[in-house]
Amino acid sequence: MNKKIFNALERVFEAEIENRLPFQSNAKIYQQLERHGLLTFGKEVRPTQFGDLVIKGYWLTHAGRIMYCQECDKEVEVAWHG
Repeated sequence: MNKKIFNALERVFEAEIENRLPFQSNAKIYQQLERHGLLTFGKEVRPTQFGDLVIKGYWLTHAGRIMYCQECDKEVEVAWHG
């Protein structure tokens, strides 16, 4: 996996573990990752005192999580073995 894809998946993964989903971006890389089944685009509706707040963005699919985590294993292995 190239660094651009890895970094894009990493940003969405970080948003996920920090409970900041959906990840919002207009970058074309996220649309490409969605077409390849690694991300899904959707919306979340959050009620507020002024009405509903609609947030549109990306979530990792299971395939995206697996691909990202497998690549992380490679990064750790390189770090350990130099």
